[in-house]
Amino acid sequence: MTYGLLGFISFGFIALVSRQAVLNAEVEEDKDGEYTDAGLNGGNPKHANNDVPIVEAEPVPHPSTKLIAFFGLVLVQGAHVLFFRLSQIGGRYHYNTASAIAVTEAIKFVMSAGFYYWGSERMLPSLKVILSYTICAMAYAINNQLAMYLLTSMSTGVFQMGKSAAPILTALTMWIFYEDEKFNKLQGVCFIVLTLGLVTLFGAQNSGSMAVQDLPLAWLIISVSVTAVTSVYNARVLQRGACSMHMQNMCLYSQGFVFNLIMYFTGINATGNSSGFFDGYSNVFVLFVLLSQSFMGLAISAVYKYGDAIIKCLAASLQACVLLVLDVMLFKYHFSLAAMTGAGVVIATTYIYFAVALPMLKQEQEEAMLKPPEGQSMCTKTMRAATGVTFGAALAGTAAYVATFYV
Repeated sequence: MTYGLLGFISFGFIALVSRQAVLNAEVEEDKDGEYTDAGLNGGNPKHANNDVPIVEAEPVPHPSTKLIAFFGLVLVQGAHVLFFRLSQIGGRYHYNTASAIAVTEAIKFVMSAGFYYWGSERMLPSLKVILSYTICAMAYAINNQLAMYLLTSMSTGVFQMGKSAAPILTALTMWIFYEDEKFNKLQGVCFIVLTLGLVTLFGAQNSGSMAVQDLPLAWLIISVSVTAVTSVYNARVLQRGACSMHMQNMCLYSQGFVFNLIMYFTGINATGNSSGFFDGYSNVFVLFVLLSQSFMGLAISAVYKYGDAIIKCLAASLQACVLLVLDVMLFKYHFSLAAMTGAGVVIATTYIYFAVALPMLKQEQEEAMLKPPEGQSMCTKTMRAATGVTFGAALAGTAAYVATFYV
């Protein structure tokens, strides 16, 4: 009942935002109180001042590169999760998680090397870029094994509910660390409503299995935070790197392969070192898991390159709704009204983000280019610094709490 109410409240937010966005897109009031058409091409004012030059906005590319990368990631990510579930035997994974990720890193490296060979760019990465990907590769290797551990310590629904905070945490991380990352109010509302929809979706599916011990819960907070920070950092490096995307992927995947090999041989992984490197690979779905995870890594890189870390989070959210339907068709799960409401909220919010919020942001950026550059106010800088310190202190406190279980 609670999750259903939460979902309907979220739908109310969406309806309100959609109505206001449509009104803002259709009409725009000028200084004389008259209205101008504000279509995609900029519109023609009914009463224009001849002394003021009219600058036409550049046409919005269609289809959007961000949208193509987004749906490509949704498709590959959904297939990966589906194969991941089908690879289970008796509810367990009979292969070593570190070896599986190491193999996928090797596959992704070979694929990226092939794309780099057939491409035209031959610029090599700088030492700074290589070291940046060393940090990313190590963080990804640790966080992947942490996610595997969490899935054995709590239900999938609770894990996904924790991950549902990723969109808003990612946006917050971008805003804290990078001054040039700006969001409009509609994007902020989308992040909040999307989080509410995901909580409704996963909470309704797992209302009877919400109990979690303190240690896994603390690790979940750390895992979600690491996901947000690494996603933003990786996207930034990929967009600002002078060399090609494929060369940068080769730097990441080669080092990821090494880190996962180390985790396999040292036994620091979710399944330990009790099994051989290729044990369990006779299951055909394990091979599909390896291939789908390899393609997913390349798709995520494309999203980072042509979109941003938030697009990746939105893809994961929409993929959860797709899996809800597949769960009913393949695994005999049952729909609930609250789950359907949560899925509807996620789908509607994702549509608003791409159809309204992003074009609105693009228009605001084009208008800002016509004005003298303005720095951030002291109030905004103080808020960013205070939010960053609070976020860091909370993460450090959680890490210190986790350390008490092992000391």
